[in-house]
Amino acid sequence: MNDTDSTLLSYFDTAADGFCDRLRSVPDTCWENATPCTEWNVRQLANHMIQGSRIYTSLLRGGSSAEFMANLDHEALNGDLVTTYRGAVAECRAAFHAVGALDRIVDYPFGPVPGRQLLGLYVVDAVTHTWDLARAVRLDERLNAPTVHWILNNFQWIYHGVSESPITDSNRYYGSLTESPMSDTSEQDRLLHTMGRKL
Repeated sequence: MNDTDSTLLSYFDTAADGFCDRLRSVPDTCWENATPCTEWNVRQLANHMIQGSRIYTSLLRGGSSAEFMANLDHEALNGDLVTTYRGAVAECRAAFHAVGALDRIVDYPFGPVPGRQLLGLYVVDAVTHTWDLARAVRLDERLNAPTVHWILNNFQWIYHGVSESPITDSNRYYGSLTESPMSDTSEQDRLLHTMGRKL
């Protein structure tokens, strides 16, 4: 991974904003819709993204992996979901921008990683769940192409040393790899296949 820190941080913004754009467009009648993450409906998916931002912030500020796991499924849906999500993302953004944050080793539950790699993990999660949300509510499913390209080019680095990941054939937190895409499949489809999504 040869990107500058400012470039890396820009992928965080693009990924987080992409999810927020879809979240703002969820009709009031669709919060109980099923999503490609079969254990979550739309409201629960939003909860995951809000709580995920909060626990990544905690890790960057010295939180433990035990705290991460204890809070992973905590109910975070207080008030307006878009406002709550934006607040959680703003805190997470500030934590990643803090001096030394990208070099600090954090106690990620599936293996200690530097903050820079944690940011990559966040980006993959946010981008994948942006598609999940769009598919669940029939919104625009097109993901940011440069961010998808960056993920694919850095996939091994993002998941290096992480015990629960798509490259370790884990089915606990990631869907099983779906059918192998053809060579002419778009980069977005390749990423979604890798993340276990059925198109």
